[in-house]
Amino acid sequence: MTVRQYSGLSLALFMGTVIIAGARQAGADEHEYRLMDYLLENYNSAVRPAKNHTEPLTVTFGMALTQLIDVDEKNQIMTTNCWLNQVWMDNNLKWNPADFGNITTIRIPSEKIWKPDLLLYNNADSDYYHKIISTNAIVQFDGNVTWLATTIFRSSCEIDVRYFPFDQQNCSLKFGKELLPGLKADASWTYDGYKVDLVIPTEVGDVSNYVPSCEWNLINMTAKRNVVFYSCCAEPYPDITINLIIRRRPLFYVFNYLMPCALITVLAFLGFYTPSESGEKVTLGITTLLSMTVFLMMVGESMPPTADALPLIALYYGVTIFLVALATAVQVLTLNMHHRGSRGQKVPQFMKTFVLGYMAPVLCIHIDGSSKQYRQHAVTTPADDAFMRPATRMSISNQNRGTYQASEYRHLQPNGSALLNQRDPRGTKPDTVPLAQEHYQPEDNFNHPFLDTFERQFLRVLNKVYQSIERNEMRLSQQDVKDSLCLEWQELALVLDRFLLLLFLAATFFFTFYIFFTAPHARLK
Repeated sequence: MTVRQYSGLSLALFMGTVIIAGARQAGADEHEYRLMDYLLENYNSAVRPAKNHTEPLTVTFGMALTQLIDVDEKNQIMTTNCWLNQVWMDNNLKWNPADFGNITTIRIPSEKIWKPDLLLYNNADSDYYHKIISTNAIVQFDGNVTWLATTIFRSSCEIDVRYFPFDQQNCSLKFGKELLPGLKADASWTYDGYKVDLVIPTEVGDVSNYVPSCEWNLINMTAKRNVVFYSCCAEPYPDITINLIIRRRPLFYVFNYLMPCALITVLAFLGFYTPSESGEKVTLGITTLLSMTVFLMMVGESMPPTADALPLIALYYGVTIFLVALATAVQVLTLNMHHRGSRGQKVPQFMKTFVLGYMAPVLCIHIDGSSKQYRQHAVTTPADDAFMRPATRMSISNQNRGTYQASEYRHLQPNGSALLNQRDPRGTKPDTVPLAQEHYQPEDNFNHPFLDTFERQFLRVLNKVYQSIERNEMRLSQQDVKDSLCLEWQELALVLDRFLLLLFLAATFFFTFYIFFTAPHARLK
């Protein structure tokens, strides 16, 4: 055998092996090809595949929730990722496995066979029909068809913001037999309950593949079958309603909305502790109001404009803004009280008794003068003689007597005579000179013939010095009175500031706990 003959024989053997293998492969696929042609030959996907046209076709509907993507409170839309499972019997897709190589299951493109026209009633997505990812339908030899599909639903959900951010929502997805996409709005339903009946395998929702959300906790998922009779038709229309009970996880809102509001409120109340001389008490309150208003606007942007209920967080912001505004107004009054003593106005006795006598020791505030003395009315008022200097007190005493003893100047007589102290021929009482006459008409005493010019000038200077010292003493005494009044008003304002600080802090904590503990699901997790 030559080399050429050997090469030809080898090529013939190789080609024969390839042909035999191809023939076996073709024989293995031939049964599925024949089965596919057999099933789809003369098959009309628009015809309901019931055994009898008078019998309803039962469709078992199931839905598995895989992810809760988003809940838009402002637009009231819930976005979910779901897997749909629909099972029915198609009497036009039956075969004998023995005739097709014992094939019991085949995959057929879903667009080539009849499918139930189940749609989402509360759909909020205009592009709903293009978002359903459809897979091949799994068909068994007895006509059982299983169609699996996955899609992202955007459904309308009525959001109850009464207890936001400690709220719990009840959203639903309602599936039923709808109009076909190409029909007009006034067309009839495609199938009623007598043609296609919907059933559910179980009332417990399938959450075996659920991915937990970072914002919401899935509390419960249930399925319910409903039968509705519409006014247009006498036939029943069943639907499947999937109820989702979700609860918000409020940790984000507590740390980003509630805690800043609480801290800003406490900071505003510290204005009561700020010294009145700083001039920043009212400025601090106004700045706090502006910052809280900004936070309230941020919260309002994420809430739906509903008039049914006021959100809990908006109620909290409203109460705190009112408290801060009231605290700012009260601080204006305490500031006015702090500076009232500079006008010389006295503190009413009942305010001194109650505020300085009782409230100050309770608030542990030390004041000038004993609180017990204030309670017993033993503290003299700034107009009493106890607040006057000795020289001023002597001058006022002399004025009250109305006379001045001229004998005090007796040693000024050059010859030592007591002409100014002579007895009256009609009595023994010495002569006296009125104080007013001495102060304002001193020349009558200095015109004595025994006094020379130098002595008269010297006495005139001494009298002017005495008058100047007396006027200074009067001014100092008046300043002491004014300082005493200012001190009492300042102490009064200090006690009231401390009392109002504790009062507003207590009111803030009370309203905070009252508002948020009224929420039935006030938890951070």
